[in-house]
Amino acid sequence: MPTFDESIVSVSGRLTHAWDFAFYKNNGDIANRMRAELGSSLKQLNIDSDGDINVDMVKEGSFFVTPGGIVAAGWLTDSKTLSAQQEVGKFTRIIELIAKLKGSFAIESYNIRLFFRFRPADGVSLLRTRGFEGVLRLILLDEKTPTNVESLKFSTSQNRDGFFDLIELEASPKDVQLRYSRSASGSDFDSYSAFLDAANLARLAKDLRPFAEILIAAEPRLGLRGLLSELK
Repeated sequence: MPTFDESIVSVSGRLTHAWDFAFYKNNGDIANRMRAELGSSLKQLNIDSDGDINVDMVKEGSFFVTPGGIVAAGWLTDSKTLSAQQEVGKFTRIIELIAKLKGSFAIESYNIRLFFRFRPADGVSLLRTRGFEGVLRLILLDEKTPTNVESLKFSTSQNRDGFFDLIELEASPKDVQLRYSRSASGSDFDSYSAFLDAANLARLAKDLRPFAEILIAAEPRLGLRGLLSELK
């Protein structure tokens, strides 16, 4: 049975800055500097029809460069790696390198998001027994509470440790998706790496572990046929 440390997590991030009015004029030069600096770690780089720059890395996912900032997506790793400063640092350095190549602009905000997907045998029913049933009864009264719920969605936000956190949970018969997003003002940190150090991904993963392990424990054990089906 897989453990939480082995759970796949998709990491995305965002850095927004003051609008670069000359970006679409200079995007070709910026793209060429990126090719030179990223070297062999670069898988593909192109300028799309809107004039934005799309950067695909060999290991660290994709980066989308616009006049207003940088969006990173699709870095696939495992929960244990979130505690490895060296690995997280590679992701961070690419964002900071791209920001440097774009030029100097006032940073407006930083963001990091962790996305987990679990496949318990019956995620909707499991979550109902873990508290959502009470919410349904509170809203609809006992006699009107539905017996056959196809999906559940939940989100909550909070200010925590100087950050703005958003937690989103979505369950269906197919899977349970958990997203944890942490944001901060650009004036609070000197760089994206300083933001990410303070955001403390290892602690976030530790906080999510107890809930995640409930979902992992409910995942069916797959035989050879099931494993082959999952890979398709």
